[in-house]
Amino acid sequence: MIQIAGLLPQLLQITPRVLTQEPMSKHTSFGVGGPADFFVTVQNRDELERLWQLTQRYNIPFFILGGGTNLVVRDGGIRGLIIKLGGEFTSIRVEDNIIHAGAGCLLSKVVNIAAKNGLSGLEFAAGIPGTIGGAIVGNAGTGMEYIGDRVNQVGVLSPNGNFEVLSRNIVEFSYRNSNLRKYIVINVELLLTKRDFLCIINTINSILKKRQNAQPKERGAGSIFKNPEGSSAWKLIEDAGLKGMRMGGAYISSMHANFILADKGAKADDVIGLIEYIQERVKKDYGVELVAEVRVVGGN
Repeated sequence: MIQIAGLLPQLLQITPRVLTQEPMSKHTSFGVGGPADFFVTVQNRDELERLWQLTQRYNIPFFILGGGTNLVVRDGGIRGLIIKLGGEFTSIRVEDNIIHAGAGCLLSKVVNIAAKNGLSGLEFAAGIPGTIGGAIVGNAGTGMEYIGDRVNQVGVLSPNGNFEVLSRNIVEFSYRNSNLRKYIVINVELLLTKRDFLCIINTINSILKKRQNAQPKERGAGSIFKNPEGSSAWKLIEDAGLKGMRMGGAYISSMHANFILADKGAKADDVIGLIEYIQERVKKDYGVELVAEVRVVGGN
């Protein structure tokens, strides 16, 4: 592996948008996390391909960052590269009832563009944070509807370094998951249906109002745990008497027990410690293993 200290000149040959020792607390909705060795924003396929080739040549670890809304970065930070998709990867184009969106585009923007063009099918995603790429990989949804239901095809950089287009019959979606994690998703094509603009807006406003009344607004990452089959994570946590529990600068929301929130100045260890304690307690009390929906990365 190339020494990290010697990597900067080669990165700058690919793109000038390179940050060193970048605090990941600036890039996650929890506001926690240590520094990344390098934080690189790529603007186009050429930069992404060259960066990927560099990581393969020198066996450099890398992580693709979406909106940072379903992520906990450990206090020790991340070795190697954080890659953020910008430029052409944040573009949106509408063609009849199809939306073409770059993976780095915010999901909220895709929902709004769909509504403005009288396209229905994404109303359920109103208020869900993050990027469309992250939403596709994690099959974001509400329990009744999922983003995977709207996917027509997905553009990716494959593990062998080729740009490919995966048709819907190749992409496999499941609850809060997909088979896309081995790829770098670069764009997505969503197949929607025509609907009256006002009807779409009314549905979106209704969903947003429900979210605002049921979900806390403080710093967090949305739902922390996946719902176990036949039950709800929030109910198990609440029945265990954990609502409002605090560990350092992290605490369980008193509004919604499946939300962990973080004070300003909280540490990733606080959030991770609380996640692990909830899992242990629910397992002990009810014999149910809660699986975290948020991803924990980095080192101590």
